[in-house]
Parts: sequence; C-alpha cells; structure tokens
Amino acid sequence: ARAKRGKGGKGGGGAALAGDATLHVTLEADGSDEWRLDDVADAIRAGCVGIIPTDSKYAFVVDLESRDGVQTLYDLKGAEDNKPMSILCAGFSDIDRYTQGFPDNVVAGRQQPFKLARKCLPGPYTFILNAGKDMPKVCLLDPRSKSKKCKARKTVGVRVPSHPVTAALLRRLDRPLLCGSVPNLDDTYDDDVQDPVLMLDEYELRGLSFLVDCGVMRNPASTVIDLSKGKPSLVRRGAGDASVWVDDDDDPTTSSDDEAWGF
Repeated sequence: ARAKRGKGGKGGGGAALAGDATLHVTLEADGSDEWRLDDVADAIRAGCVGIIPTDSKYAFVVDLESRDGVQTLYDLKGAEDNKPMSILCAGFSDIDRYTQGFPDNVVAGRQQPFKLARKCLPGPYTFILNAGKDMPKVCLLDPRSKSKKCKARKTVGVRVPSHPVTAALLRRLDRPLLCGSVPNLDDTYDDDVQDPVLMLDEYELRGLSFLVDCGVMRNPASTVIDLSKGKPSLVRRGAGDASVWVDDDDDPTTSSDDEAWGF
C-alpha cells in the first residue's frame, strides 16, 4: 500500500491509503499537533514503510510483523539480511515481550542493568539484548534463488525514544516498529544534520509511503550498549552518556555507524 502525498496542513484532514505519492505530514517538534499522526498510524497498520523523527536520527520504520514491509525497509536501506536493525518501543513492557530482558549480572560499583536502564530511558540509547520468542524472524528475498529465506534473530537493539512525536505515534500502535537510520543524503551537511525534504526527494519513488516531517534536525546518533553477553560493552558513543555503563576510556567495538546497531 502507498499513501497519497499531502502535507497535512494546519486545518487539513488526512490522506487515504491509495495512489502513488508519499503522505507528507508536517508536525511541530513538541508534538502539540499529534492528531496528525492518525493517518500515519493507519499506514503503518497497512504494512507501509515511512520515515519518522526520533531523539537521535530520522529513521525508516515499519510494523515489526509486516513481512512485505520489512522487505521494503531493507531495500530502501540497501541492507543485507545480516544488517542489524532495532525496534522502537513505547516502554519497558514492549522490551519484556520481545527480548529476554536486561541481564541480572552486577558490575562492581554499578547498579543492576535494569535499574540503570530505567534512568536512561526514554532517551538516546540503543540496548542490544537477547531476542525473545515473540521476536519475528527476518524473512527476506534471496536475490540469487528469488525465494524468501527466514532466520531467527538472536539479538535485537531496543530503543525507547524521548522525542514527543515518536512517543505519540508509538502510543497509537499495538507493537514496536522495526527501524533503521536514514543515511546522510548531502555531503555538504554535517553528518548529524538531516533534511526531510531531501529524504522525500530521494525515497518517494522507491517505496516510501509516508514521511513525518519535524524540520531539519541536527542530532548525534544514539549511544549503543551491548548487554547480550551480560557485562555491558560499548558499541558506539553517541548522544547518551555512556559513562553510566562503561568506563570513560573504553573503546567502542565498531568505528562505523553502518556497522553499529541503532541510530
């Protein structure tokens, strides 16, 4: 399904899930006009893929359980099936359902991971946890055999963003969103700057169904902490304070945002 293009102006209604253009919804960054998200929520329930703001980067999102939509998201990112993706959660109940939860280990001098996470979330962190039994398999088209291959996710990155618009959208949905960061589309910009107008131009004819536009954003990526093996491991330093999880002199395990979980 695709959504008709329309900016969702100050007095306007919504757009039907039909046609070839992209639903372009402009919102205030504080979420004061969150009613404009109703059509976006409908599009997500129909399996559409779109772009929304978060407290770090703009992100591609799709219903976690829409197999066709997940394929479109991977295609838009040009990602292979081993590319790590994360889920946007409304709160800890979603994390409990789709993961095995935070580990019980105690690191000397630090609080239990769950208690630390309660202090950090909502916020610009991605936590890598072991996937739970409700986490759907990744089913993607194999370009060689032209058939879909499915494999279970052993781990998953989880996020609970603090952005008011993201939170308002997640409240309208029944489950988390699979997500992946939108890459920088203009080399003249700082890597942290993202312009939704450029995103619309780039992806409108490639399967993008909706764009939630809160204006140009300049945000660093999230801090990524791997808890899948118990002891916290720093994957990437970002917007969130990593010092509550690891020592300040700990080196990230990846030097590339393309290789890192989260966004």
